[in-house]
Formats: sequence, C-alpha cells, structure tokens
Amino acid sequence: MGGRLAVCPGCLLDEDVEDPGRIGSLELEEEIGRGGMGRVFRARHVRLDRPVAVKFLAGEGASSAEAQARFAREARALALLDHPNIVRVHDFGDEEGERFLVMELVEGRSLAELLPMAPAEAVRVVLQVCDALAYAHERGVVHRDIKPANVLVADDGPVKVTDFGIARIVRQEGPRDTLTAAHAVVGTPEYMAPEALAGAPPDPRMDVYAVGVLLHELVTGRPPVAGAPALTGALGAVVRRAVALEPSRRYASARALGLDLRRLADGAEEAALPPDEAIWLRAVAVLQAVASALVLWALVVSVTPRVVAPHELDPLTMQPAARLADGRWVTRARFETGPILGAVAGLAVALAAYGLLRRHWRHEGLDAPAPEVPLRESRSFLGVALACSGLFALRGVLEWGAGISMPPFMPLVGGLLELSALYLLCVSILEAWRRQRPLSREPLLWAGLVLMLTPPVLEFGMYLWRWRP
Repeated sequence: MGGRLAVCPGCLLDEDVEDPGRIGSLELEEEIGRGGMGRVFRARHVRLDRPVAVKFLAGEGASSAEAQARFAREARALALLDHPNIVRVHDFGDEEGERFLVMELVEGRSLAELLPMAPAEAVRVVLQVCDALAYAHERGVVHRDIKPANVLVADDGPVKVTDFGIARIVRQEGPRDTLTAAHAVVGTPEYMAPEALAGAPPDPRMDVYAVGVLLHELVTGRPPVAGAPALTGALGAVVRRAVALEPSRRYASARALGLDLRRLADGAEEAALPPDEAIWLRAVAVLQAVASALVLWALVVSVTPRVVAPHELDPLTMQPAARLADGRWVTRARFETGPILGAVAGLAVALAAYGLLRRHWRHEGLDAPAPEVPLRESRSFLGVALACSGLFALRGVLEWGAGISMPPFMPLVGGLLELSALYLLCVSILEAWRRQRPLSREPLLWAGLVLMLTPPVLEFGMYLWRWRP
C-alpha cells in the first residue's frame, strides 16, 4: 500500500485516539472493535474509494521475527480465501513493528448478539458456515476458533466467518484464552474438540466439532454441556454426530455436515444419503440380495428329496434314506457341493462390499445416527411383500377354488417379486445400520418379512408333503 503511518501504531493499541490518522492510502476512522489481539478500525481505502476494516495485532505473537514471518506467510494464504461466506483479507502490513490486516468491512452483528434463534434460521446460518469451512479446508486452512463471536451476519443477509487463521499467530487474553505459540493449544475451550484440547495437530474435524457446538448454542442459547437443554429429532442427531468425542465418529468434513443440514433445510425428515451415495447402497443391497438368494437356493436344493442311482451315492455328501425296488436310493438331504460353495462365495462378496461401504460411510461422515426416525424403506418393502402374498393367494383361489389354471409365466412373476422384496429388505437393513435404528422398532419390516416368506415356505412345504419317489 506504500507510505508511512501518520500516527504511532502503538498509540492505537494503548489509548483512545480521537483522530486515528492515516496509513498510506488508508484513512482510519472510528474504532469498531477491541480485544486482546488489538483494535479494529473502520477505514476508507482512498484509491479504491471503498470502506474496509483494519485490525492492528498485538501481544506476544507480534514480538518475534519468527512470529512476524509466520504472520506474513499465513496472511498471504488467507488472502487467497475468496468465498462469499468468508471475511476477505485484502492486505497486510507491518509498520514500526506493529502488524495489521486490511479486511472486508461487514456491516452487521455477530451471532453472539443474536442468540438464541429459531431452528430453521440456525440451520440456514450454519449451512453458510459449513460452506465457508469446506472451501477453506479444501485449501488447507483450518479455522480452529469457530464460535458465535467469529461469525457475522451482514445487514444484507449473508453470513461471514471471520478471524481465519488469526488464532495461529496471536494470543488473545481474557477468560476465554486463545493460545498462539507454535504447537500450543489454540482455540476457545467451550468450542474445542477433545483432541484439540490435548494439543493434536489441526484437523478439519476440529472445526466440525465447533460447528456442532455452535449449532446447539444457536438453538438453545447454550453450548452442549452438562445441564444444557438437549436437541431432539433429526437436528439433534446431526449435532450429536458433529460433537462426537471420537473424531472418527464425527462427520469427516464440513461438506458432509452441510449435506445433512441442507436436507433438513429442504424439509427432509431424516438425514438421507445424497443420490450419488444412495447408488452405492443400492448396489451393495443387490449383492446382499443375490447372496441371500444363493443361500436359500442352496438350502432348498440340499433338503429337496431326490432319487439317485447306486453309482451316484456319495457317502461324503449324502445319507441314503431308503432303497427302492429298482435298486435306486432315496436321499432326503445332501451336501450339495456346487450350490453351497456358490452361496459361500456370494456371501463373501456381499460381506466384503458391505465392509467397504461402511468404511466409506465413516470416511465421508455419512453415518447418520437417528434411532428415533422410522425407516421409509420399510414401507416400500412391506408393499412388495404384500404383492407377493397377494399373488400367491390369488393363485390359490383360482386354481384350487375355481379350477382356473394360472398363466405359465406366473412363477417367473412371483420369483421376481420375491427377489424385489429381498432387495428392499436388504436396503432397509443397511439404512437401519447406517442410522443405528434398532430393527426391533420396525414392525412394518417384520410384517413384510412374514408376508415375503409365506408363499415360498407354504409352496415348498406342500411340495414335500406331496412328494413321492
């Protein structure tokens, strides 16, 4: 920006100055903020003819050459954060040992002045915070001090996250310390994840934890500490996930947290998977349905009575039950090597796919504990299971009651319906596991299971009852 200070920078920090003065092309106006890190002034950029905010930094972080070099390095990185929900850093300077930042001026109030607010409004605000953090995280910047005072709501609507990276380079004094020495604990304790309090290296999931605390405080007026009112429903499940003590149990990123909040803002009753992620769940459900069908097929083949010639008897895989007059043998059950090994292979593939899917969910923060929310998938499963039983009942009425034969393709239709029901059952179970929804709380699922199994069980039972060698 060029030029020398027209006023002593130290004076700005130590006493009230009626006419702050000028820094190069910046005309300092009134003071608009003050804290342990220094003072913030409204200013006008003369050449650009626009208002800006100038923050003078002070404290231990401003005294050493190493701290000054780190400040310059981080200020350049922060200047690259160009996002509508981040207070933009335009420039930085160092005059007579005093460091300052030139930032976007936000006309508005901090969230600390707006607590509490309606849940829908809190979700709208935090969604914008998540967008800002996701953008910063993708560029290697972790905020580490998300709290109501560091989130501004502009008078014209947008939410702006401020003080990006400042906690790394300054020491904020007062009861809610923000420590700044290299490798030291950094942040405001009420909003810090356990691993951050323990001095762990910066990680995006630390900001996710802080956003969870922020969201809880926006709605209830208090952070989620002992004695604070608890959030319930889908919003409560999102907050609990965000503030999980173990980082691996939190949302893996601010973007993943934002996805769930966006679905809530759109009126979804639960934190459903995004469409592209739902495809993978359905693919694994198909594998599980096929594996389950192979197991059932191997079981049916193994217990279906057969008549075999004497040379087909295998003492290792079958036990003859009776010998017929023509010398052949009746076997009631056997170890059907091919079907059983095929079923085992199918199960192995399905289990491996499920393991990979769960790992992916954990990594992307897609596990969404919501045990109190009923599964929509159970209703779909029940509907197809009803169709299976309805078709079986219709066949019985027509064939046994009216003597009308069903079309020859009806067994194919029935088999496809059973496979569809089996697939929807697998989808329901996968969603229940993802949301930690106990299956015992899904009566529709159990009713559908009974309806799905009734036709094949009765059909196979009648076949065994009528079978003769």
